[in-house]
Amino acid sequence: MLRKLPATRLLRRGNGGVRIAVVGGVLLAVVGAPLALGAGEGGTIRGGSRNPSFDQSQQYRSETQIIADNSTYGTRQSNKGSGGGAIYGCRSVSSSPACISSVNLNTGNAFSFSTDGKVGGVILLHDKTGAPLTTNATGVATGFNANFLQGKQASDFVPASQASSFAQTGQLLFAVVSQAGALTANRGATGAAQTGAQAYTVTFNANISKCAITASPLGQALTTGSIGVAAESANPNIVDVSAPSVLAQGFNVQVMC
Repeated sequence: MLRKLPATRLLRRGNGGVRIAVVGGVLLAVVGAPLALGAGEGGTIRGGSRNPSFDQSQQYRSETQIIADNSTYGTRQSNKGSGGGAIYGCRSVSSSPACISSVNLNTGNAFSFSTDGKVGGVILLHDKTGAPLTTNATGVATGFNANFLQGKQASDFVPASQASSFAQTGQLLFAVVSQAGALTANRGATGAAQTGAQAYTVTFNANISKCAITASPLGQALTTGSIGVAAESANPNIVDVSAPSVLAQGFNVQVMC
């Protein structure tokens, strides 16, 4: 379409249906038919600005592709200041593509992160009960530490360095304690003490708070009640033992983890 402009004089129709006009002494070519482009497509990328503009009607309606053919990287984004290098945002829902997708069509890495800091990165979920990531891989992730495993805290598990003292050829931890609170035999126990008329503590060389603990009297069976046991909350290596009556010959403690 040819718009009427001040001091404009139509000269002639050129090849391809292009009209040539003189506007203020400057030659202009006005294309008879508009180009078949999207709202903001076809424009120049402007540095330091929002592209294509803040006008939502000018937003890109089709995918913008940058294709390279080299042995390094197709594009590079860097910030020499103290800020970040790039921000990628989207409005993707659970059934749509992810905001960022890195696909290697060959056998190299699909992604690589590095930093001089102490924290490599952060994954935040609005729903804290969700999974930070999933994978179909079953191999060992070398150096990958996790505080949760199958919904359990790391403290719920016995470290391998302690587990070796819990079982020697299938044998369990135990302690034989006299009526006065002295260790007379043990495996993995480091001490015992009488803390009351019918109360004792037995200390082991590892955390036994997640283990099954039992105790039984030496010699004649108790006529009333039974011996109670519990791991101390202040020190998970210690077992508190209490009896309904005086343990004249002492008692046994068994620990199974």
